[in-house]
Amino acid sequence: GPQRSGAAPMVSNGDKRVLHSTVHNTTCADSLEVKLVKQAFEPFTGDVIDLRVSVVDRAAYVEHRSGLDPSKLVEALNDKRLGASLKDAGEAGSAGSGLEWRAKVGACRVAAQVALFLAGGRPDFLGQQVSMVALMLCVLLSYGLFYKAALAVAGARANVELLMSLAMVGSLAQLQLPEAAMVGVIVALLDGVTMATMHMVNQRLSGCMTVPQTEVTLADQSKVLAAEVKVGTVFLVRAGEAIAADGTVVTGKGTVDESRLTGEAEPVQKLKGSTVRSGALLQAGFLEVRADAEVDASFQARITQSVQHAKDTMSNTQEVVGKFAAWYTPSVIVLAVIVALVQRDFRQFLVIIVAGCPCALLGAAPFTHAAALAVLAKRHGLLLKETAALESLARLEWLGVDKTGTITTGQFTLVEMRAVGKYTQKDLLRWAASIESKDNHPLAQSLVQSYTGCVAEFQGSGALPAVSSFKRQGRCGVMGVVESQLVGVGNIDFLKTQDIPLEGKAAQALDDWCSHGTVLFVTVEDAVAGVLLMADALRGDARGTITRLKDLGVVPVLLTGDKGPAAHAAAAAAGIDQVHFDLLPDDKTTFLLKASHGAQPMSKPLVGRGPREVGFIGDGLNDCPALASAHIGIVMQEIGAAATVEAASAVLQGDIGHLPAAVVVARRTQRLIVANICLAMAINAAVILAAAFVGIPLWMSVVADSGSLLAVLMNSLWPLCWRLDPVP
Repeated sequence: GPQRSGAAPMVSNGDKRVLHSTVHNTTCADSLEVKLVKQAFEPFTGDVIDLRVSVVDRAAYVEHRSGLDPSKLVEALNDKRLGASLKDAGEAGSAGSGLEWRAKVGACRVAAQVALFLAGGRPDFLGQQVSMVALMLCVLLSYGLFYKAALAVAGARANVELLMSLAMVGSLAQLQLPEAAMVGVIVALLDGVTMATMHMVNQRLSGCMTVPQTEVTLADQSKVLAAEVKVGTVFLVRAGEAIAADGTVVTGKGTVDESRLTGEAEPVQKLKGSTVRSGALLQAGFLEVRADAEVDASFQARITQSVQHAKDTMSNTQEVVGKFAAWYTPSVIVLAVIVALVQRDFRQFLVIIVAGCPCALLGAAPFTHAAALAVLAKRHGLLLKETAALESLARLEWLGVDKTGTITTGQFTLVEMRAVGKYTQKDLLRWAASIESKDNHPLAQSLVQSYTGCVAEFQGSGALPAVSSFKRQGRCGVMGVVESQLVGVGNIDFLKTQDIPLEGKAAQALDDWCSHGTVLFVTVEDAVAGVLLMADALRGDARGTITRLKDLGVVPVLLTGDKGPAAHAAAAAAGIDQVHFDLLPDDKTTFLLKASHGAQPMSKPLVGRGPREVGFIGDGLNDCPALASAHIGIVMQEIGAAATVEAASAVLQGDIGHLPAAVVVARRTQRLIVANICLAMAINAAVILAAAFVGIPLWMSVVADSGSLLAVLMNSLWPLCWRLDPVP
């Protein structure tokens, strides 16, 4: 693999610092080398917060407390003969230029190596001596390969660099300089292709998660970045804006949608002295807020970092392959010795150890995972935080679904209306919107929005007629004079306070709709003239998504804290057959764990997940236990709740209609990994058998080994070509 010397920056975060350290000879990053990295940091258990070893980037990423000297971590790695180095300290964004510079140097080295090899192959044109010098220089340019092989010998372990170096040294010992140079050139070319390909995948993965900096308006009307808001700063929040930081309302009043934080669809009124939470959305009104806590500037950064590092996590498939490779490579060396002794041909020993290199086998999963993660993020808005979640998504059998904000919009809307008197629906809706525009109740905004088309206009609109004699009737309704008509809007208690009878078509509408949402009545003078059904409307793609999931063999189950009638109505509309309502957060977790154990008898209390792959998709803070307990927890992330994102293993930034396509991508990815493993093993086995029974030249073995890795790499890029349409 390419030598990725130099490494990444250290990023301070309170008492934490992130150290990005390159481990030079984790080219294939087998399980043994990953284990060595973890063993190296055991003495720093109290100071090392997080450790990731990247198979694709060939680097170790260490998050540690600032009191720990980073050089000691590098020394610990090098004590294990891992050849680690530390990137220059500085800003995270400065790492890219250093990496680009080193990549250019590596490309120039490979180009020089190829040119020297071609020159060495023309002794008739350049002369014998010049050709020999060119070939020798070509071999010497493989210094990185020899260096990593030396580290492997010092660490008493076998890796691909050691095997390739043995092949080159063996060729030199037999005075086969052209053959040794060919091995070096092929390895260098393959490393260049691998590096360029994975750089392309990483670019796609990074590019799809770019989040623009959010600006906040201060009390003096100046604007600053949200990350610059400090405790005590007073900032403004206008209708339609998300609240940037936890704080206290200083002046103003408005209605705040906290559904993304609490899971409750009904907005809440905020007045002077009220507390507001970061991530909530101001639906209407105007607030001046004093920040009680700093903006979590790293919120989006943590999502991005988690997704970018997802390719560095070890999936179950990789763990199995790594364990297999741990004894596979020594077995190949033993087989090579036996064949060489039987055939009395040292060259066949070199042929077999090169052919038996497990690099393609070890790359079968991580290369494919990286491409699949990029596709899911870019085309389907699904950001996975670990590759194990990708495998769980592929094997998903049971999916718990939250109601509010997941299959519903999370906002009250006018679902249906009936005129039960002599007035038209258009007139009744206009009058009702006019009356409600004078009220600050959460349902009032939704009713006004149904007429004006913009909730921000509920404070007043030229399209609404004037209202006089406005009066609020407790908490059950409002009334006033509109266009010379005494109009009232309220619930059934409002009718009782006004002694207005409920009968005929109006009573029938109440019976029909009482289980589907909130029923309001529009009265004109002393009679009911219209009936309104206000409900948390179903998402447009919810039913199609549920149908498609069923077609894929996934059983959807509604798990909600809402009451029975609303839960059953939403489930019926979405096509979900199983419904559990009035659930507390822990109740959702219990259902998940029971489902994961399937039909197995519950002789003991549930202490963990069972063998059946279960998932959960939700968006509220009350979904955190379920998100964390599922094999794959997916949070609907549109506005932002840090706790839910931390608990989940995946973040869905697009519509829920992308979920079935994501399941298909995950399943295709698993099949592609199996194909890669079979391809790598078949090529290795064919070359080993040919060497054992027929005898082949060393260059052919090198080409076959490098070709197998290249074939696996190219095959792993298929996810980038997959285009699946979401549910409309």
